[in-house]
Amino acid sequence: MLRVLQVIGKMDRAGAESLLMNLYRYIDKSKVQFDFLVFSYEEGDYDKEILRMGGKIYRMPSLRFYNYMDLSRRLKKFFGEHSYKIVHGHMGSLAPMYLHWAKKNGAYTIAHSHATNSDVLLERWIYWFLSHRVVNVADYFFACSEQAGKDRFGEKIVEQSNFEVLKNSIETEKFRYTQERHEALKSKYNLEDKMVLGHVGRFTEAKNHKFLLEIFEKISEKTDRAVLLLVGRGELENAVREQIKEQKLEDKVIFMGVRDDIPDMMNLFDVFVFTSVYEGLGNVCIEAQAAGLPCFVSSAIQDEAILTKNVWRYSLNLSAEKWAAEILKRLEIFERKDTTKEVVEAGYDAAHTAKLLENFYCRHER
Repeated sequence: MLRVLQVIGKMDRAGAESLLMNLYRYIDKSKVQFDFLVFSYEEGDYDKEILRMGGKIYRMPSLRFYNYMDLSRRLKKFFGEHSYKIVHGHMGSLAPMYLHWAKKNGAYTIAHSHATNSDVLLERWIYWFLSHRVVNVADYFFACSEQAGKDRFGEKIVEQSNFEVLKNSIETEKFRYTQERHEALKSKYNLEDKMVLGHVGRFTEAKNHKFLLEIFEKISEKTDRAVLLLVGRGELENAVREQIKEQKLEDKVIFMGVRDDIPDMMNLFDVFVFTSVYEGLGNVCIEAQAAGLPCFVSSAIQDEAILTKNVWRYSLNLSAEKWAAEILKRLEIFERKDTTKEVVEAGYDAAHTAKLLENFYCRHER
């Protein structure tokens, strides 16, 4: 059995981490097992499940301005003591460092980009600097989309044979929509007579909750049936709560927290609204489509994420009033149906992608 080391910040419920778990669940563990190196001493949302499936979790401190050299020494020691044949690094600030030491100790190294460029100039420069360094220590490159590959690794890498788009696959069957399921969930949450708008994502600048709430405010002015469900957590949650108070929307916005029942949330929603400033692909948009939802998303969502006819993209330069009007207009004629088949046929089923990755690992075992 081949043990592959996955290196990532912390295994919480988020896009890249959820993709990794979707694949881990379907990998044939008699052939390939995942272990994890994380940069946090706090327990991650997925840690217990990882241990149940036979994975190991190694921990190190997160990068701080004062511990760069200490962390480098720790990583050098770690890879000297652990003989991993394949190290799969999920791009972050430490990727050049840990892939360097992994490669020095004979591992086949993979750099995996899960995001496109930020609009923030400083962040763009940092990512360019990291990407410039990582191309020298990675043997192979994955990205969730071609654009995410170009933004992190450069066009030259994307044109090479050692680059590949690895689709952000999901457990499609769990998201399958039925009218009965939808009605049962609405009854469970006492939302039978409501028009439920939903959003899933961390409370960060990238997810753009501020504009989402402006859109919802305009929708609320047109109909008193509208409620907004926010799934997730993050550093800007308090700021979002303050904005809701200022808009006097406290009785119409519900914080659902971090969930392990995202398929049910997608089936509970009537509408999915996603106003991100930037995205690698927009994994939750794939999930929303698998649940048959009408999806109103920003132009940051990549072409590869548009799998059904239920997605409408709009510029963030449009006013919140225009977004609201478009949502309400299209909902008048929208008929929801089961669209899981379309998502599977587009190649976004986790079982299929897990088999591709399993075969890849086995081919590149050193």
